Amino acid sequence: MNDFLQVYRDHLPEWWPRLLDAARITAEISTFGFLLALVLAAALVVMNRSRFAPLRVASNAVVEFLRAVPLLALLLALYFGLPSFGLTLSGYWAGVIGLGLQGAAYVAEVFRSGLDAVHRGQREAGLAAGMSPFQIFTAVVLPQALRVMLPPLVNCYVSLLKDSSLCALIATDELMLAARAMSSEYFLPLHIFVLVGLIYFAIAFPLSMLSRLLGQKLSRGRRALGTT
Repeated sequence: MNDFLQVYRDHLPEWWPRLLDAARITAEISTFGFLLALVLAAALVVMNRSRFAPLRVASNAVVEFLRAVPLLALLLALYFGLPSFGLTLSGYWAGVIGLGLQGAAYVAEVFRSGLDAVHRGQREAGLAAGMSPFQIFTAVVLPQALRVMLPPLVNCYVSLLKDSSLCALIATDELMLAARAMSSEYFLPLHIFVLVGLIYFAIAFPLSMLSRLLGQKLSRGRRALGTT
């Protein structure tokens, strides 16, 4: 055990700056991918709730397609396939777009379930009170839907963060690619990948706990509203 830890004492000053820089890139592509997923998911939900049937069909088809396609296949298509059409993306932006596209399918379901959780009668009551549809959405529907959506949205971000490790296969300088390069350089793969796993844990675990706390707190709020 002492020999195992001695490796960290010897090499951590060299490893840590490289891993921190790679962790920053991992956080960036995960965050940008998640923001893209939020925008695309909102558009998909708007299409799904449209009165125009072809838009609803298109929205459902896109969601099912993106959920069925493996993220790795999507990343490889963006990175290696798009140059055939004259569009070349760096590994960084191919990773962001790939994460955003697949994340959008799951975030759209979170949005849809959150909006459906608000009883239709509240919308009708708002209309009867003379509120516009926009006022009803912003003042009545959205605040209640957010109670349902926030915990699973945090979980979606954590999933994207972990899935971002696949971006190493398209030459994105994120945490996993840095770990592979360092393991080849130092011939200490066990020590390096254990350290990388701890870094992922340090990022993801607090977010998972936040999701759980939000779920508990907001569910208590819903129960309190239901008893008044």
